[in-house]
Amino acid sequence: MIRILLVDDHEIVRKGLQVFLNLQEDFLIIGEAKDGQEAVERYRQQKPDVVLLDLQMEPVDGLTALRQIKEMDEQAKVIVLTSFLDPTHVLPAVESGAMGYLVKTTDAQAIALAIRNVVVGKSMFDAELMQSMAKGIRERADLQDLTPRELDVLGLLAKGLSNQEIADTLVIGIKTVKTHVSNILAKLGLQDRTQAAVYAIEHGVK
Repeated sequence: MIRILLVDDHEIVRKGLQVFLNLQEDFLIIGEAKDGQEAVERYRQQKPDVVLLDLQMEPVDGLTALRQIKEMDEQAKVIVLTSFLDPTHVLPAVESGAMGYLVKTTDAQAIALAIRNVVVGKSMFDAELMQSMAKGIRERADLQDLTPRELDVLGLLAKGLSNQEIADTLVIGIKTVKTHVSNILAKLGLQDRTQAAVYAIEHGVK
């Protein structure tokens, strides 16, 4: 069973999600939270497999909760489910460790698919979001400029893995991973891991 924590300040949204997700045989809703502070406490107590997290909440917002959860557990799998699709909301969330970013108008089946993919380590982002982010990436170099190991690292970045997870997967040191990431960004003319992940997805790097 995939154990899920729902975080949203609107009870009607939480209940709606709960009704649908409870119909899935492999899902189990283990808790709800109405703000970021409660989300962090619930995560600490219940250690869910996946968190569905809204961003706009008070007094503690979702982005703050996301960062605190990731500090508590680097392996935490969080999907942002919100109404905002602009870069000022998207990029901080992804850079803070969100493995998925979906808008609330997303089809229910797509949300279920995202949960299943994220729990096995795959990143899931709204299709419109991916297109808009890809437009902002300037292709200054070719994938042929990357070494085989850098391609391996890039593929794992696209799956949303942390530096430590990449190191464990490739059986290399975390300092080596950081060097590879820096080289990838420099060679492809990209600014951060988020752009690298989008670049990899757009170019079919696995």
